[in-house]
Amino acid sequence: MDDHALILKHPLRVRMFHYILVISFLPLALTGLALFFKAFDEPAMNLVMRIHVVAGVVLTLGSLGFFVIAYDRVVLFIRRSFAVTVNDVKWFAVLGGYPQKFLLRKKVAIPPMGKYNSGQKLFGACMLTGGALIIATGWGLWGFPHLLPHGMAHAFGEIHLILGLFLTLFLCVHVFLGIYMFHDFKAMFLHGRIPYAEAREAAPLWVENELVALRKE
Repeated sequence: MDDHALILKHPLRVRMFHYILVISFLPLALTGLALFFKAFDEPAMNLVMRIHVVAGVVLTLGSLGFFVIAYDRVVLFIRRSFAVTVNDVKWFAVLGGYPQKFLLRKKVAIPPMGKYNSGQKLFGACMLTGGALIIATGWGLWGFPHLLPHGMAHAFGEIHLILGLFLTLFLCVHVFLGIYMFHDFKAMFLHGRIPYAEAREAAPLWVENELVALRKE
C-alpha cells in the first residue's frame, strides 16, 4: 500500500460519540472544578450546577445511545483496552518514549503496538470504568439524595469527586498528546483517516493483523 494512502481508523459512529464526549465531559470537568472550589457567588454557582447537571444528562444519554447503536464497537474497545501483554509492560517501562522525546530530544525503541498504544488503552479503561461510576454516583447524588443512606451518599460523593479530579487530570494529558499526534487528532474530529505510513509506524500490529482493504463502490 502507498505510504501516503489514507486508512480509516475512526469510523463515523466512534467520531460521533467522541463529539458527545467533548461537549459533555469538558463542561462537566470545568463546572465540577468550579463547584469544588466554590469559585463564584451563590447565583452563579446555581447556574454552574445546572450546567453540570445538563452536561451529565448529555453524557448519560450519549453513552447509552452509543452502547445501543455501536455495541460491536463497545465490545471491541473493551477487548482492546483491557488486553494486557508483555509489550504493554515494555511500553510503560519507557513511558512510550515521550519523556525522552520531549525532555532529551531523543528517540528510544518502542515495542510494537496494536490500534491503541498502552497509554491509550489505560486511558480508555479508566474512562470506561471511571465514567460509568461517575454517571452512576452523579445520578444517585442528584436524583435520589434523600433515598440514599447517609453513609452511601457520603461514599458516592467521595467517589464522584476523586474520580472526577483524576479523569480531569488524565484528560489534560490525553488532549496534549492527542494534539501532538496531530494526524490522529485531526482524524478523530474530521474524516477518521490517518496516513498508512503513520499507522504502520505507530500501530504495526494493527496494520499487520487487523487492517483490511475496503471494496470501493
